[in-house]
This record gives sequence, C-alpha cells and structure tokens, in this order.
Amino acid sequence: MTKVAVIGAGMCGISCASYLQKNGFGVTVFEKSRGIGGRMASRRINEQVSVDHGAQYIKPYSKNFLHFLEETVRAGFASSWSPLGMEKNYIQEKKIFVGAPRMNSILKNSSNNLEINFSSKINKILSNFNKWKLVIEGIEYQKEFDIVVFAIPFHQISEIIDDAWSTVKKISKVKMSPCWTLMLLTKNKLSFSDYEKLDNEKISSITFDTSKPQRNKKFNSYIIHSNPNWSERHISYDQNKIEEMLINILTKDFGQDLNIEYIKAHRWLYAQTTDPLGKPFIKNENNSLYAGGDWCLGTNVESAFISGFEIGKSIKSYCTNFHLK
Repeated sequence: MTKVAVIGAGMCGISCASYLQKNGFGVTVFEKSRGIGGRMASRRINEQVSVDHGAQYIKPYSKNFLHFLEETVRAGFASSWSPLGMEKNYIQEKKIFVGAPRMNSILKNSSNNLEINFSSKINKILSNFNKWKLVIEGIEYQKEFDIVVFAIPFHQISEIIDDAWSTVKKISKVKMSPCWTLMLLTKNKLSFSDYEKLDNEKISSITFDTSKPQRNKKFNSYIIHSNPNWSERHISYDQNKIEEMLINILTKDFGQDLNIEYIKAHRWLYAQTTDPLGKPFIKNENNSLYAGGDWCLGTNVESAFISGFEIGKSIKSYCTNFHLK
C-alpha cells in the first residue's frame, strides 16, 4: 500500500486525503493546530457559543463542489444561508452555504475516518532511500511515506523542505493579502444587517454570526474583517492595539453603541490570494512531493477543494500507471 502524508487539515488537505483513502491509499494527516478547518476557522468563546473568524460562507460554482456540499448538508454538517444585507441576485444565482453548527463542521463528514495527528507542526522532511521522513518539533515520526502532500499556505512550504526542490521556486509569484479579524460579542444588537460587504478603506465586511443556522440566538456575535490594505499597514501592531482601533472605527465611523461582552482580534497573515499560481497544484519530478491550496487557483474555499481533489487524482493516476498502489 502506498503511504501518503498530508500536511494540513484544511479544505485542500481533507479533500485530498479523503479521496486517496477511498481509493485504497494509506493516508496520515498532520495538522499543527488542535482541529480541522484551516481558514474555515471557528473559535469557541465559551460552552454556549462559537464564532467563525475565517471564511464566512461558501458559494459553489462547479458541479463537483456543489455535490460535496449537498452531501455535507444531508449528513447534517452544513446548511444553506440567506443573510439579510447580501445582494439578492448574488444569492439567487447560486446558494451559499455555511457549516453547522460552525464553519469547520463542513469537513467533519469527510474527515471522520481519517487518521489525523493534531498539534503536530512539521519542521522538516527528510529523504531516505526513496521514502520521506517527517520531523515534528525536532522528533522524527515513526512511519516513512512514499508521497508527501503539502496542503498549507505556500510560504510555509519553503520553511519545511530543502531548497533542493526547485519546483518550490515556481510559487514565488503567488501573492496573498493579510487580514485583521475582530471577534465581538455584544449585549446589544448592532445596527448592521446579517452580512454587509463594505466599500470602506478600513473594514471590508461585517457579519452577524448569530444569524447563521444552528447558532445560539441568545448571543449577539459579530465578525469584522478589516480591509486588506488597512491590515497590511497595521500588520505588525499587537492584538490589543488592533482591538482598540477597530472598536474606535465601529463607534466613531459607524456610530455604534457597543456594550461588549467579549472581544478578540486575530491576525491572518495569509488570508486571501491576490495573485494565484494558475494551476491546481505543483509536484516534483518523481511524483513524491505535491503542494496545493487555494493559492493555486483563486480566492475561495472551492479553489482549495479543487486543488486537493486534483492532487488526489494525480497521485492515483501515477500509482495506477506504475502499479504502485
């Protein structure tokens, strides 16, 4: 059995790992955080409420991705959402979906049977007689792998792998923008719609997270995504300063009277792709190293799904042709 290590448990990694496992590969997933989702992230505020501080919703364009989301809905891990404030034509064109009861739930159905090692940050991979060894926090993992898939932001790949993989140089043209995100719980409901996309130099969108299906309606939870250019200018500021600045913007620029129960800023260094690679993935010459993610194709979750799916198909095709599986 061909053994595959997938680094990253976001949409790309889970899409790839799930496909390979269904096709008879031995798959092990490694995730540096404590849960699945990547930038489809959710933060548990307390025992009663969580908020989605990454992607706010998902809109499918391809039949394959729509089928995946409809299966996820039937499994009870996602739901359609029609937020007030979003353009009706945009919603009517194609449904939009959110995870239920939180955004990262969308990957629950696909990841249920996968072997996932959480809190496992890969520092390095080592070549060993046509096999790969993974180093986690300075300690070599016991298994060796035939193939390694990087399903992580592109900048992290060069931190792990030897510069000898010249293919990595091809991703140097990829660019991603940062985002400061504010998670906010208030005792009073603010005067925003469920979702507001703003043409504003400081804030790009405001989401009333409570309005999503299967959220605790006893809380007023909001997600504020700052403008990419504003985030870039303030990327080195500390969390407390950003919280202060964004609250000041909400009160003075938007006239909100805030009675705050909880506040937390989160910095996404690589939030959204601005200049993608232009193809679903890259691989080395002997088909033992692959890399993909939303940064390959575009700016949305579907780009990550397609990238992971195409990596899986490529690995299956290669191993079938050479009778390796």
